[in-house]
Amino acid sequence: MGYIVLYFGAMLLGYVAGSKQRHRAEKFSVIVKIQSVCIFLMVFIMGMRMGSNEEIIRNLGTIGLKALVITAGIFILSALSITVTRKIMKIDKWGRTKTDAGKEEGIHAESFEENTDEQSSESANHKTTILIIVAVIIGLTAGYFIIRPTVDDIEAFYSICTTVMTSVLTLMLFIIGLDMGLAGKVAGHLKEAGVKVMIFPLVVLVATTLTGVLAGLLIPGLSVKLGLAVCYGYGWYTFAPIAIASEGYITASAISFMHNVFRELIGIILIPLLAKRIGYIEVCSFPGTAGADIAMPVVSRATRPDIIVYSFSMGMISTLFVPILVPLVIGL
Repeated sequence: MGYIVLYFGAMLLGYVAGSKQRHRAEKFSVIVKIQSVCIFLMVFIMGMRMGSNEEIIRNLGTIGLKALVITAGIFILSALSITVTRKIMKIDKWGRTKTDAGKEEGIHAESFEENTDEQSSESANHKTTILIIVAVIIGLTAGYFIIRPTVDDIEAFYSICTTVMTSVLTLMLFIIGLDMGLAGKVAGHLKEAGVKVMIFPLVVLVATTLTGVLAGLLIPGLSVKLGLAVCYGYGWYTFAPIAIASEGYITASAISFMHNVFRELIGIILIPLLAKRIGYIEVCSFPGTAGADIAMPVVSRATRPDIIVYSFSMGMISTLFVPILVPLVIGL
């Protein structure tokens, strides 16, 4: 709860500051560069933690392949289910609702203008993807070759990493709030979305459940129960694998660990790469619980600042699901 207050307090403070500086919005072009630095630093630290983790290194290979298949299944089914749902709800690819013919026409005109801007910024999104991939590679390399063999107290190192990531993320959310305030259109977008935003986490839950059932039926070494337990990790690789291992399912625990690592890491990489191709709301489902923290700046950069409400709702509700669903299904 404390982190939620911190993160959204920082974003609210940024929004207020941006609203008061709206007449000078052109003076704040530097925030794009600050966003890039923050994203690089956060993903670099995440990669460094993973590269220095012995369990990740040990679980590469066959277990990693199974985890990758499950991750791909969740990405595909979540995106498809969100696409179907938003079309039923009359929400377009860019996350905008249409309530009547006159308003729809206005939205289409606005979407056309924004689409033109998005086409001109396509290279910027590719740069964001490249930035994330480079940060991950450098972080993984540093973690494996430098941190792993030289750091004696790895838990203390992880604690420092967490503190730094929290600080950088808080700064990043302040900047996102500032960007929202400067734009001046966020309140309208959020009012348009309304309570509908809460439907999508439930849709993702259905897609996750279906993936778990299929994984249990099709992947050797997994049952439906274990497939569900793995998928219900939602990228929370410090909780789900431990809960599964505590019931004696060591192999499933390893698959869970790798799947959750993949979901967070690959999910964040795919956001800027696929946002304009498959839909703004769809990509918010990819990183699971990370949608409520480290993925929010990436979502904001790849889509629009107001779209992070979808990312946060999916990430936050996923975080609530994990400690309920994983122990529940693994104990059956």
